Amino acid sequence: MNSILLVDDDEYVINGLLKHIPWQDMGVNIVGTAADGLEGLNKFLELRPDFVITDIYMPVMDGFQLTEEIHAIDPSVPIVILSGYDDLANARKAVSSGVHHFLLKPPSIAEIEFVVREVVQLLNESQEHEDLLASYLQQQEIVRRSMKDAFFRDLISTRYRADELPGKRIAFMGLPEVSTVQALTLSLVRPDISARREERDWQLLRFGTGNIIREMLSSALSATPMMTAEVLEYSDQDFVVIFLADPESDYSQEIILEMSASILDNILQYMKLSVLAGLGTVRSGYHQLMDSYLESRSSVEIAEMNEWNRVYAHEASNKSEPGKSVSMDAVRHLHDAVFQKQWQQSNDLWMVLRNELINGSVSLPLCKGVCSGIASAFWTASLTPDMQAETAGPALEDLLLQLNRCGSTRQLLEWMDDSVARMIGQINDDQAGKKSHALVDKVIKEYIEKCYHENISLEQIAANLHVNRNYLSQLFKRVTGEPFVTYFNKYRIRKAIELIGTGKYMVYEISERVGFQNSTYFSQVFKSITGYSPSEYDR
Repeated sequence: MNSILLVDDDEYVINGLLKHIPWQDMGVNIVGTAADGLEGLNKFLELRPDFVITDIYMPVMDGFQLTEEIHAIDPSVPIVILSGYDDLANARKAVSSGVHHFLLKPPSIAEIEFVVREVVQLLNESQEHEDLLASYLQQQEIVRRSMKDAFFRDLISTRYRADELPGKRIAFMGLPEVSTVQALTLSLVRPDISARREERDWQLLRFGTGNIIREMLSSALSATPMMTAEVLEYSDQDFVVIFLADPESDYSQEIILEMSASILDNILQYMKLSVLAGLGTVRSGYHQLMDSYLESRSSVEIAEMNEWNRVYAHEASNKSEPGKSVSMDAVRHLHDAVFQKQWQQSNDLWMVLRNELINGSVSLPLCKGVCSGIASAFWTASLTPDMQAETAGPALEDLLLQLNRCGSTRQLLEWMDDSVARMIGQINDDQAGKKSHALVDKVIKEYIEKCYHENISLEQIAANLHVNRNYLSQLFKRVTGEPFVTYFNKYRIRKAIELIGTGKYMVYEISERVGFQNSTYFSQVFKSITGYSPSEYDR
């Protein structure tokens, strides 16, 4: 049985490889794992595995350096690179370094099986040539899909000239040599979830959404042979559908719009998820796909400020929605008052503008646009001068997300009344010097003292309190004299000392009870604060 060493600094990757890949069925035995290149080299010298699977970017020693060190010892050892960095420079470097395979994270189980079986075959040299060919043919479609994914990701993020396109690669992937391109971006509106345990539920929803998109496209495009579509899972919330069509075909854009709208309806009906959808214009050639994609992203931004679950085509994205216009003078005067920090005047001007919005039959999308600008102005003006660079922080994103969830003009304006009053109140508290201690006291009493045994962070606390993380960090240190992490760890260690005094618990139990998931790290923190290890403290 062949032996293998796994090297990756991400324990989730290692655990996934150990749990989900049928190594025994492939005649492979995992002899060891390592968390960085140097540890991997030491394990190789100690265990002498038949081959190695390694990540590229790791601390101490990266995957390429590890490959060079191993091949200096034994040039015949096969190396498989597993990396989340998709760029041609890494691929070329992998080949020049004597790497046998270059897999992109996250690879499918089938891809890993294929590579491992191929390496095992190379090592044993006992399998028939026909078996290798059959295995390759079975996996060829998987390889093509992986190549297509990498190809289109590259096209929407990097601008190419037509003569720079890889013609042979395009032909191998089964794509048309010449094609029009059009990008549709579908951005899922993720429900409010904060518990880590719910991440699996989200991934299941995302997986089901992807299946709906592919099934509907397959069904709809079966009637239009001159057109195909590729689905790119671009991020945790975004899908990019790339429509390819024969330049000589005369299909109508209505077909694309109807198809896209039908996809949104089914996602909402079966997955109960809202979607922001933007459609770019038709472009001539793969090298212009980036332009259509950027147009689709721009249209998604329009969708955020208007009606969800509707396709916004780029041509129409700048057209005004029906409804009465708003006095720009009133909006401008309010913005001026906010940035001049004239808070009473700002409140009075808001009430004037509010009455105009609610009595003038202004459309909801236009209302949201006006209110978003006002809310952002208040939020920005509330920061201290040295915090102006932080205006894109999560607190502002949360504020605008709440605003966009309002389903009617009246609901939106009621929300704005509360928000404006709250922000002006917070600003006045800051000016009076009252808020700082109150906010820090709340962090200490409501989070540190009550939740010290949980895995919480300052970023989560800031989000819950609707304040900027960096602002809260600076405020906490100014009031307590210590950074948040230092204060938090000291409090946890005080609680740990109380548990040690009872004599009832082992070190690892105390570690878990005071919020440390790793007992080794707990012991290091304990000693750095008390000067003793947990086991020495009660002697």
